[in-house]
Amino acid sequence: MKQGTAAAAFVLSATVFTTFGALAQKVDSIQPWEVGDKKSFQWTLGSKVLRVDEEAVEVTDQEVRISSRTPERAYETTVDRASFALSASVCLANGQQCTFSPPLNALSLPLTKGRKWSTSFTVTGETFSADVTQDRVVEKMERIKVPGGEFDAYRIAFTGRIKGKDAKGAAFSGKEEGTDWFAVTASGKPFVVKTVYRNSFGEKTSSELLSMAFK
Repeated sequence: MKQGTAAAAFVLSATVFTTFGALAQKVDSIQPWEVGDKKSFQWTLGSKVLRVDEEAVEVTDQEVRISSRTPERAYETTVDRASFALSASVCLANGQQCTFSPPLNALSLPLTKGRKWSTSFTVTGETFSADVTQDRVVEKMERIKVPGGEFDAYRIAFTGRIKGKDAKGAAFSGKEEGTDWFAVTASGKPFVVKTVYRNSFGEKTSSELLSMAFK
């Protein structure tokens, strides 16, 4: 079955991220992406490895809209301008275009070690819909190395409970777990350096930063 909820990642370059000393304190506020901000990441889904290229194409008073493309298809990503909460994205666990209502709160401010929060939402994909509740915690700050460079990041672990139906009406339920490594640019823009995810349906996925071009 293809019911995973892991969503798209957001990234940055080693030339503008915060220093480890600054990151070790806390982040009280974030800044939105700007039109033209770009990044690429490597997405592993099962035995398939794809490059995903993303670019912010529109910024309104409420949200940032991002075009996401692989060699196989295009996706739409939408995040809240103020909170970075995710309302639309590719579901990395299954490759479907998904929406999240209310938005998935991958971050909670102030961002600091030990911070805990829960986020509940309905994720709707191309062949399923599911109610999900995730419990998230900032475990620690650490330096992480990916193909795009080395970054000082907040390690955010999460577990989730999933209950939904597929396109034929068949019910399913299960669990998920994963880790996001978030960092923030010197100007306050948040991004994901790396994500790993798996669920009780046997789906596994990961993503890692390849490159970026932020204003």
